[in-house]
Amino acid sequence: MSKIVAPDVEMAEEDRLAVLRGLGALDSDPDPHFDRVVRLAAALFNAPRAAIVLVDCDRLWHKAILGLERREYPRAGSLADVMIGRGEVLISGDVRTDNRFDDVRDTLTQVDVGFYACAPLVTPDGAVVGLLAVGDPKPHPLDQAALAPALQDLAELATDNLMADAHRLAVERGRRLDRQRRDLALEAGGLGEFEWDVGQDLMLINEQMKAMTGLTLDSTGGEHGDISFKYVHHDDREALKAEVDRSLKSTGRYRAEYRIVRPDNGEVRWMMGAGARVVGSDGKPRKIIGVVQDITDRKRDEEQRETLMAELDHRVKNVLAAVQSLAAQSARRTSSVDGFIESFSGRLKAMAQAHELLTATRWHGASLGSIVEAELGGLGHGQAIWSGPELFLTPRAANALSLALHELATNAIKYGALSVEGGRVLLDWRKRPDGGFALDWQETGGPAVSPPTRTGFGAVLLDRVTGRELGGVGKVTYEKSGVKVHLTAARAALADDTTAQQPPAPSGVSTGPATGHGGVEGLRLLIVEDATLLALELEAGLVEAGATIVGAAGDVDEAMVLAEAPLDAAVLDVNLGGRLVTPVAERLQARGIPFVFATGYGERGAPGGFGAPIVRKPYNIHQIVRAVAEAVGR
Repeated sequence: MSKIVAPDVEMAEEDRLAVLRGLGALDSDPDPHFDRVVRLAAALFNAPRAAIVLVDCDRLWHKAILGLERREYPRAGSLADVMIGRGEVLISGDVRTDNRFDDVRDTLTQVDVGFYACAPLVTPDGAVVGLLAVGDPKPHPLDQAALAPALQDLAELATDNLMADAHRLAVERGRRLDRQRRDLALEAGGLGEFEWDVGQDLMLINEQMKAMTGLTLDSTGGEHGDISFKYVHHDDREALKAEVDRSLKSTGRYRAEYRIVRPDNGEVRWMMGAGARVVGSDGKPRKIIGVVQDITDRKRDEEQRETLMAELDHRVKNVLAAVQSLAAQSARRTSSVDGFIESFSGRLKAMAQAHELLTATRWHGASLGSIVEAELGGLGHGQAIWSGPELFLTPRAANALSLALHELATNAIKYGALSVEGGRVLLDWRKRPDGGFALDWQETGGPAVSPPTRTGFGAVLLDRVTGRELGGVGKVTYEKSGVKVHLTAARAALADDTTAQQPPAPSGVSTGPATGHGGVEGLRLLIVEDATLLALELEAGLVEAGATIVGAAGDVDEAMVLAEAPLDAAVLDVNLGGRLVTPVAERLQARGIPFVFATGYGERGAPGGFGAPIVRKPYNIHQIVRAVAEAVGR
């Protein structure tokens, strides 16, 4: 029995009611423990009636009754308020004549007893939440007042039962809340839950587990643990059994990834399972508990990444092989280092432009108009005019045609129509009835043309491009008025353009400057480039062009220091070891120093909001010189 607590008769009614309702006893089910208390109280006074009464706001709710017809009565007109106010045991032989009730007797409309005995139910914090009351319509002798201590003991026993029930209810509420938290965590994590009772050989699973695995029963026979592996893919089953057995024996836990075959539809799904062994006091396993997560999407992503890496490796090797071939071919057909650098750099840039166009469409292909614009758009204003329908080329055809156009443009600039100011190149293409396309290149306004005395790399490339890469034929005609080229391509050179994200450029005119830009002579320049070889080449080229290199930085922090030096302009690589060059650009802009962005990501890869010229990698020194001259207004 708990320690006796004096009732707090001054406690506010709202506080008393809060304590009462916190017990969770109102409107609860009958309980034999409380029934025993009222029987003992009635027997103690040899009375026909007894009750454990909980005093609510406007009602008396009886947790246990003896000799009464119902469990609930109105609070008004009862002795409840009198007894709560007294806060002590009271025994009256006859309420109707007892002068202690003279002041309230007229209000006792619910009292129909003569004999009345009552003890308060006082909680540990002093709240009188109810009464243990005994009554008899007949009066009793006054000598029963000596039974007050016994009645008090029974009231305290009833209070102890109330408090014990409240504690059990609080524990259950806590457990229920914990279960709800756990269920929410499992649901949020997409986890199924299982429990194998080893002793009963019973497997229990939750709803998430059923939905994830295709199982339908909440519980099933454990089959001595084999049920856990019943739907595991046959290629994974034995390895999984061995791993689970080894891990449980060594650490009491396991974690494994495996495939299952859903029993409802036969679908193969990847799972990650983790479990732990629960042992009893005898050290023997009682349960195996654990969770399972569907990781099919993750596995699919991993496979896609591996496929992409393999494809990237394949493409990089192909690109390197193509670059190696271009270098070898260029070297064989040039007689000087300068000639080799010029021809090789131009061809490499043509490949890079084609790759940039293909990257924009995630290597679905590129529009023919965009390829033409990339190769000819930078020529002098109006020197190149092109037109044709919207055609979308495969990646292979786009690379090949880009190189072919580059060779044609290079020869026109060196020897043909574009070598003089009034020369023009006209280019048009059209769809053929067989599903392929035809392309015509015509030069006008240039010097008189005569057939070459030897076959150059450009002619060889055109022949190979049209025959192998485009599946067509190519014909070059050397007329006095200018070179004419006719190319045809098979249907296989065209891709399905429904996946294209790149807007085609079916017609256009070159918009480059009619005359060259100024140089960089006398300019103090900052180079920011994290590729050492590229930085050295850039520095050497700019020095040869007449510039003074104030410094070369390979990271953002070093560049920020050099950005404070006296400068006329800067060349900024966009990405420096994974960090954007934006802070350097902001500092230079704040100082009023112009700069040029160099990037391998295309124009969309450069930081926005600066309006600086953008040079795409791979570049040659002439492009950088022109861009810097443009930036400083030369």
